[in-house]
Amino acid sequence: MSFFLSPHHSTVRHFGFAAILLLFGLIDQSEAQSGRRATKPLPSSSPIASPVSVTEPPANPDSTKEQAPGKLPSKVRLLVARQPTSKHFPAEDLILASFVKHLNEHENIEATSIGDTKEGQAVERAKTETDAFVILMKFDIDSFQSGTIILNSQDLEIEYSVLAPRTGKRQTKGKVYYQGIGGGRMRKSGWPNGTPIRMTPEAAGAEAAEGLYFWLKLAAMKKATP
Repeated sequence: MSFFLSPHHSTVRHFGFAAILLLFGLIDQSEAQSGRRATKPLPSSSPIASPVSVTEPPANPDSTKEQAPGKLPSKVRLLVARQPTSKHFPAEDLILASFVKHLNEHENIEATSIGDTKEGQAVERAKTETDAFVILMKFDIDSFQSGTIILNSQDLEIEYSVLAPRTGKRQTKGKVYYQGIGGGRMRKSGWPNGTPIRMTPEAAGAEAAEGLYFWLKLAAMKKATP
């Protein structure tokens, strides 16, 4: 047997090898067309933001009320006595009425006028009281201003004193000047470091009331502090 193939056998072998290559080529092409290709990703659309509901915190009913800073924690009774001048000017009545009125406008204050009295009598009245303060409003004619004596002056110096119940001891005092328009020499105001000066009786009474109320708040705060 010869080891050399005949031309016919060589042709058959080459034809078979070419058929195998063609077959593998068809398989690769069919796989490429069979849908295994990577699909193009669809363009992603931006998500629609859902509306965010904002929940308001519940309103505190107490927050709508005006809170008075340092208000008196309990009721305070005040008995207002007056020591008038010897001339008893009409302005004295107006100042006293304004003083009592403005005190009663504050919460937890009950102020009552008990008439004219001397200082000693006011002290004795305070000793008989168990819880009420006696307020002595003393009027003096302001006739000496800026080193000059003013004749027939109707300007007033108003001093109020707080007398404690049971003991009658003076707890504090304050002063206000009343100087009417067209009066004597105009006193120079030293406010806020000096004594305030008011041009109307109503303003003088209100100023004295505010000074007393401020002291009552301080006394209440001091008492509440352990």
